[in-house]
Amino acid sequence: MYAWLFQGVSVWGRLWEVSLSIPTGVTAVLGANGSGKTTLLKLAARLLKPDKGLVIGPRRVGAALQNPYLGFLGPTVAEDLARTAGGRGAALSLLREAGLEYAAERSPFTLSMGEARILSVLMAVSWQPEAVVIDEPTSGLDVSGRRWLARVIAGLDTPVLIAGHDLDFAAAVADWAVVLGEGRVRAEGYMDTILETISRRPDLGLEPGPAVKAALERGLDPRCTARCVYGVGR
Repeated sequence: MYAWLFQGVSVWGRLWEVSLSIPTGVTAVLGANGSGKTTLLKLAARLLKPDKGLVIGPRRVGAALQNPYLGFLGPTVAEDLARTAGGRGAALSLLREAGLEYAAERSPFTLSMGEARILSVLMAVSWQPEAVVIDEPTSGLDVSGRRWLARVIAGLDTPVLIAGHDLDFAAAVADWAVVLGEGRVRAEGYMDTILETISRRPDLGLEPGPAVKAALERGLDPRCTARCVYGVGR
């Protein structure tokens, strides 16, 4: 069963004739900067329309953008989250679970990048969307923040699409992967297969993270190793 279908999709200057069947579960869109990852996620989230082709997918999509501050309105963190969480009480509970309760009365625009990333993800998932997309999920996050995010993603029962180039994180949370390069699909498949492909193909412009690299060098399961690093089990 598929969550999104991309049929001959082009966005001039960014994506070219992309045809993909993205399954339910967690899918990672990987690629170097400028490869088209953000454009693909915006299409999936219905934030952008293709110039050519057809995108079929969920209508109610929660989106955590590459620049999290663009999704904030203020005046406080708690009030921003309350808009999607269904009220102030629910918002404060979510902030407490995420370890961000200390910032509840601050302006969201004063948050660090890591704090803003956490708030953006909470806002994306808290209104029970049909699917979730997260752009550059680990940007600005420390180790504890990345582990928190991995647990959040693992606990979702909706299709999830993440985009980035953090292969350790992608290996920990995603079952399927798509590799983009210069706006075109360069590879797609199960995550373990894609990790092996990336390790053999420097032309894809992706470097395995330390956990994935160490596992591949030792003949270990890179996904299992990455899950251990991030404390998630799937």
